[in-house]
Amino acid sequence: MSNSLQGKKVLYVAPRFFGYEKEIEVELVRRGAEVDFVLDRPFDTPLMKAITKVRRDWIISSAERYYSAELNSLGNKEYDLVFVISGQTLSATTLACWRAASPAAKFILYMWDSFANRRSAVDNLHFFDHCFSFDKNDSVKYGLNFRPLFFSPGFEVAQQVDPKFDISFVGTAHTDRYAVVSAVRQELGNKVNSFWYLFLQAKWVFWIYKIINPVFRKAKISDFNFLSLSKSAVQEIFSSSKAILDIEHPLQTGLTMRTLEALGSKKKLITTNSDVSGYDFFSPENICVIDRGFPEIPAYFLSGSYVDVSPEIYQKYRLEGWMSEILDIAG
Repeated sequence: MSNSLQGKKVLYVAPRFFGYEKEIEVELVRRGAEVDFVLDRPFDTPLMKAITKVRRDWIISSAERYYSAELNSLGNKEYDLVFVISGQTLSATTLACWRAASPAAKFILYMWDSFANRRSAVDNLHFFDHCFSFDKNDSVKYGLNFRPLFFSPGFEVAQQVDPKFDISFVGTAHTDRYAVVSAVRQELGNKVNSFWYLFLQAKWVFWIYKIINPVFRKAKISDFNFLSLSKSAVQEIFSSSKAILDIEHPLQTGLTMRTLEALGSKKKLITTNSDVSGYDFFSPENICVIDRGFPEIPAYFLSGSYVDVSPEIYQKYRLEGWMSEILDIAG
């Protein structure tokens, strides 16, 4: 399969994730593909998302019926390419049916979450011709192609503006993120202008976390926001910031989307992910790695200027570069 998808019929499956799923679809279409999009994890409420994550077996029969109905509504076509992002609710039964229906198709899986958070996905690897992961450790452990994430076009900044904020954070308040953000705020004190947006899906999620998550014991409901920001709003915050705070999931070693968005925006990055030092865009002038429990941010880091990466590296991490590498390897 070449980089061009002209005239190819593509079944594209991905979770809804802040519009990134749509941007990938647009890139597939730009390359000439005829794309049918089917939502992975077809249950959108916070409660159903939580159940899907912790008790996938409870919803898998419903998911199988959903996928069967979706493909039936699309005319049960024979596809040239089946492109799956994560595939959290894809069962062996569903994938076997798709294989039988499109025997000549290439099946590609891209994991943008670690298997530590998506253990069921390991059982599906054998259904795919080419498997990719954003997580270097998972790639080695399971023999997958390693390919980091990307930044989308909206994060590319043609012209830098004077920042309003020295540092900003926008993200979901899962696991220990509230504690890390609190520690960073304490470390920086009133020395900087900052913007913090800790998101939770619903107020009941906050009260559950107050019970089950020790780091929330002293948290106030006013510390959180319950409306997700649009991607354009996040892009505007990035554009107005000198540095971006990134906090990866404790069970994750792959780089977050935020890391690549900071690269795309040409902003400094303060991150808890020490693995970033092994990537080709790393430089100490642009990236400061901090300890999750005891963050220290040198004053010179925020006062110094951003140093541009090479055009080749910048292109590699654009959405276009991400798609090209996947299609090149798939052959």
